[in-house]
Amino acid sequence: MRVMTRPLRLHRTSPMATSRTNRDLQRGRHAAARARAAGSSALAAAFAHIEATFSAAMHHSAFKDRVATLIRSGAANPEVWTRYRRLVERYPTTNLDAAIVLVERMRGAELEARAASIRNWGHRSRPRLSLMILDEVRLILRMLRRYEPARFSGLMAAVQAADLATPEWPGVTIEAAE
Repeated sequence: MRVMTRPLRLHRTSPMATSRTNRDLQRGRHAAARARAAGSSALAAAFAHIEATFSAAMHHSAFKDRVATLIRSGAANPEVWTRYRRLVERYPTTNLDAAIVLVERMRGAELEARAASIRNWGHRSRPRLSLMILDEVRLILRMLRRYEPARFSGLMAAVQAADLATPEWPGVTIEAAE
């Protein structure tokens, strides 16, 4: 059994073709090469490759790529608009710091509800899509605070817009998610 040494070629327009994905794949290749250099079997090298490639860092990279795609889409995108409009309507805030605190508290409450569900039922009683959305909003708000705090009010107004024909607001740069 041979360990794959040739790099995986991703199409330039592929949503997976990011520097983070390439970095994760390279980490797996290096782990396999180290295992083979240490005298491990091909199976052990393959396990090292898989373990290093699909580590927790890979999941985090995929999450950040998803958020970067949402940011790139803009507030007028139907998916973004549908995903976050209810949250914006329910908790209208004009202050970025207050929004971050609110999302942190909501996320903590959702994590506690998830833990209570596991304690009471032995498993999650329902999928926690809201936790995923809160994690996305948390990252978006933190990026806004760091790179473009003045754009917060424009973002809120764009998401609250009544129709999907709202012109896109100039977004935070995608490199900020890197």
